Parts: sequence; C-alpha cells; structure tokens
Amino acid sequence: MRDRLLVSAHALIETEGWGAVRMARVAESAGVSRQTVYNEFGTKHGLAEQLALRELARFLTLVRDRMADADDIITGIRSACAAVLLLGEESVLVRSVTGAGGDDDFLTILTTESGEIVETATAAVQQAVNEFYPPTGLTPDQLAVCVEAVVRWVLSAMTRPSKRPEETAADIGWLLGLALRGASV
Repeated sequence: MRDRLLVSAHALIETEGWGAVRMARVAESAGVSRQTVYNEFGTKHGLAEQLALRELARFLTLVRDRMADADDIITGIRSACAAVLLLGEESVLVRSVTGAGGDDDFLTILTTESGEIVETATAAVQQAVNEFYPPTGLTPDQLAVCVEAVVRWVLSAMTRPSKRPEETAADIGWLLGLALRGASV
C-alpha cells in the first residue's frame, strides 16, 4: 500500500509539482480513501519524508554500483559523487527543492531535518567502502568522518549547486586523497 501511495504522489509531483500534491489527490490517484493516506503518512510533511527516503534508496543503489566498479576508493567516491549529482539534476524531488522558489517541505527534509538521510547514506557508503576497498590507512573513526563529510558535501551540492557535478566530484576526490595521504604520514 505504502509503495502504491508513494508512486501516486511521485506521479503528481512529476506532472504538477509538489504544491499540487494533496492527501486527497494522492488517495484518489491510488484508489484508496484519504484516511488511508493519513494513516500511512500522518501529514503531508510525513509523505514528503517518505518520498525523500524512497528517492535516497535509488541514489544509494547508484552509489554502490559506481563504487563496486572502481579499483580504488578515490576513483569510486569520485565516480559515485558525479553520478549522484547528475541524477540529482534529473530527480523531480531534488528539482522541487532547487527549482525556482524551491519547496520548503523538501528543503527542510534535506537540510535542517536531514539526520535520517545523512545517517542512512553514511552507513551505506561506509559499508561499500569496507566491502570494496582494502584498508585505507585511516582509523575507523577517521574514515567515518571522511565518509560523513562526503555525504554532507554531496547533499549540499545537490540542494544548492555551485559547480558542475564533475567538478564537485573532482574536488571531493582531491580532498579525500589529501586525507588518505595525511593518514599515511
């Protein structure tokens, strides 16, 4: 049921934007009662949170794939960051934040309320690093700091881009390289 409601809400956003999304319209589109939508998400903000987490899963699949295909951590992180930032340019949810006027629900979820997103993304990237790359010379705590910094940088660049995705990814790779070289000194 939840997935069907999220698909319906996503379709409404694609065609009319987040401002047009109402719980009653999501219910109608999914063929359920409005109360069912409220029971599932509580509020429109709750619906936005679940849409953001669903979109995050799509992004994290891409991260894992890109990191699995790379021979080293810097190349993997750079490739994953570039791919995620490019996907962010295409994502209807990200565009609803970064587009003209932005959307306060999604902007809040991706910035001031980003804890669950940052934690989930950090854990997924950390798992991929541990699985695909040999020890980096960093302590687990140092590596955790680097991974969280990368996740937060990408999230920031996605919501308020200042450079092309490839440039941002190269900057992230460069800084990660400095951290790794510093660990071996």
